[in-house]
Amino acid sequence: MPGSLHYYPADLAQALRQHWPADAPSLPANEVLTIFISTLYQASLLAEEGRPVLCHLVLATQAELEAQAVTLTDFHLLRFAEPRSYSEQELRRLSPAVQQPSSLLAVAPTADGSLQLWGLLFSEHQWDQLVDQPRLTTAQPPRALLVQVRGPGSLVFYDGAQRVLTLQGGRIEGHGFVSFPRAWAEGRFVENRQLAGGALPGLDLTPEQEDLLVRLTLQLQRRALTRIRTSGHGALVVLVPTNRVAALTATGGVLRPKYRVLPGQAGPRFPALARAVLRRLAALGEVSWARYQQAHDAELLALTAEIEHLADYLAGLAAVDGALVLTQQLDLVGFGVEVQATQVLLERVYRALDLEAQQRQPLAVDHGGTRHRAAYRLCLAAPECLPIVVSQDGTVQFVHEQAGQVVVWDQLTY
Repeated sequence: MPGSLHYYPADLAQALRQHWPADAPSLPANEVLTIFISTLYQASLLAEEGRPVLCHLVLATQAELEAQAVTLTDFHLLRFAEPRSYSEQELRRLSPAVQQPSSLLAVAPTADGSLQLWGLLFSEHQWDQLVDQPRLTTAQPPRALLVQVRGPGSLVFYDGAQRVLTLQGGRIEGHGFVSFPRAWAEGRFVENRQLAGGALPGLDLTPEQEDLLVRLTLQLQRRALTRIRTSGHGALVVLVPTNRVAALTATGGVLRPKYRVLPGQAGPRFPALARAVLRRLAALGEVSWARYQQAHDAELLALTAEIEHLADYLAGLAAVDGALVLTQQLDLVGFGVEVQATQVLLERVYRALDLEAQQRQPLAVDHGGTRHRAAYRLCLAAPECLPIVVSQDGTVQFVHEQAGQVVVWDQLTY
């Protein structure tokens, strides 16, 4: 059998098989799956013209993809006249063509058990559900093993659109807390009812409407964080309860904004956009995330574009030295903010190994940079704050105080 095995692949193949959904198409034999992963892992360590290898792949035959033609209504398949060998160097050379989540490099086993690259699959929509663009489409990715190579030693595995497993920072993770922490966010830092603010007069919010507000909030955060991490400059973003802004930013407070934004300027923009989305969906007859995703209404598309532009300029403000501070409703408080918590004693930090941090791993206090330590001390000085740290290498951590301890949640780099 061609190919050599490396450190991670056998463990990762076993973990992938354990997490693979029962109703999903079958995975290949262990030996084939291990070599598939091994080659991907080695390719992720290479560079193409000085750039890291970033790409998307699907492990399926042409017949398997064509059998899904009824649901795959927007894909365009290019088949190579001569299949190419599945190797690290071929993946490196082809990676620039399939960096976008709407494109996939097609790989399939041969009769002798080896693997070959046989074509390219292009689509009008994004395969990856966690990219920063809203999914205003009913199109579906193929039900097959999809893989995103996100950088050195970083692989994300999907069953179609559903994330199944991630290799990140040398650790194998399932997908409870490592995807963007929506359920966790609902209870900790999204002021859902206040955000609605009269958008639907006389009506109590239904669970579907609250879900829409949470998802809109996370959509903006996700896009802003994506823009920050792709810029390569890193950032510290701090979310604070609206009713605590005055105290935290007052003279002698723990947050000292160099560039403070006055109320009534850029700050209320996101709540206004969110309320406009609610009102428009109500006019269309259904206020829900599913309706928002599927709608091709011109007004909704324009509001979505405004939310994206807001996220982009927030990412630009985060590039200024200091923290970007927002309320939990995503009102802008200020940027270039200095965290005044150097007097706080920081003895231990813990990495959460599950959603609620019931399992934790001790970390060295100095395992991160200056932004990380500022975030850790801020959590002890003002436990109501939620810092989000984006490193220059693109890694993202959510930080929160829990029972007197600083806990970090490693996030996927979207």
